[in-house]
Amino acid sequence: MAVQYLTDAKGKKVAVVVPLKEWEALQAKLRDLAFEELTPAEAAASEAAWQDYLAGKTKPLAQVIKEQLHDRED
Repeated sequence: MAVQYLTDAKGKKVAVVVPLKEWEALQAKLRDLAFEELTPAEAAASEAAWQDYLAGKTKPLAQVIKEQLHDRED
């Protein structure tokens, strides 16, 4: 893997540049690994949730937290 490291003025590594094809391959492997641990139903639900997110059909996190706290019975 031909990565490049970016450093600050003191020589501390602060970022890395990964060639796009290698990045895409890593992302594909990561997705595959994530789905390997899920049941088929969980993988389908995860994919549906992701598609909802991409389509803007999700609620803001603050709203979800507010709703969850409102529904508590303790």
